[in-house]
Parts: sequence; structure tokens; C-alpha cells
Amino acid sequence: MSPEEINRLTIFQKRPLTSASEKEIKQAAVNYTLAHSFEFNILSGTPEAIFARPIKAAEIPSTGLGEINFMGEEPPLMLVVVKGDFDTTGFVARRFQTSNPPRSTKYIAYVFDLRAGIPSLTATGLTGKYFRNALNDSTLPDESKLVDPQQGKPEALPGEKVEPPAQKLPYGTTIPGETPTKNP
Repeated sequence: MSPEEINRLTIFQKRPLTSASEKEIKQAAVNYTLAHSFEFNILSGTPEAIFARPIKAAEIPSTGLGEINFMGEEPPLMLVVVKGDFDTTGFVARRFQTSNPPRSTKYIAYVFDLRAGIPSLTATGLTGKYFRNALNDSTLPDESKLVDPQQGKPEALPGEKVEPPAQKLPYGTTIPGETPTKNP
């Protein structure tokens, strides 16, 4: 393992964030972005978390960022937007297994599962306007006049559509038919 890979792995430490402050969660989002430089190549500068707020899974579809279904009890969630100068070609190619041309973006939105300490959903957008409108937050910058509006739409991760169970299961319950994984 190269020194760069070791450094990348130590930047973000997966840990429960349920008792973390908003500032700590924002820093975790920045660290996650830095640690995942194979997906989010930072072209210049240092990423900055510019927005964070608690969110419920039922609210996420109304933001246009996607949808999350939990098989069991819904964990506490935090929506965080990170601003930077990113090339997301690796993010898109790895998820969709394509060889798309380079994709530049300025914003990455995460929905962090605070119990797990990692994002459950990730979306990208070229301009702040999309996130400004989707999150109804006028404090986010509107850079839409600088780019083609069609390029500013987010790219949400493709996810398997999972039907919710007939009953809520306690957090951490192994779902019948699933193989449990151990965290390192």
C-alpha cells in the first residue's frame, strides 16, 4: 500500500456520529470526501462543508437527491453539502461502469447515517442553484448563470429498489436471506 493510500485511509475514520456536533459532522463529510479521492478527485483548493441539517428519510425525495429505504428502524440522518472543485469521473464510472468524459462538479451532497458514521446517499451537482432550490436554503450560492443549467442537475447513486418490510426491525437486525458483514 502506498503512503498516499495509507494517508487517505487515516483521514476518515468511520465511527458513530450520533453524539457529534454539527461542526464535527461537517468535518467528517470533508474528511470522507478527502479519503475518497479515487471517486472525487479534488482539482484545486480544499473542500468545505457549507450546509448541514438533520433530515428524515421521508423528506429526501422532495429534495430531488434520491431515496433511501431502511429495512429496519430509521437511523438519525444528517444532510451535508460539501463545496469544492471536483472531477467526479471516477465516481460516475465506478457506479455506472462507463467511460464517460471528465465530469467537473462543485457540490457533493451526503446523507449521513449517524449511527453508521458513513453516507447512505451521495449526489453531485455542478452549481449551487440546484442544492439552493432543493434544500430551500437561500444561503447557498447560485452559480447557475455560469454554466449550462442541464449540467447542474445532481447525479444520484443508482440504488436497488428494496421493498420495505411488513414490520420495522430493530436497528442492526440481520435481514432474513442477507449475509451479515463484519466491520473492520
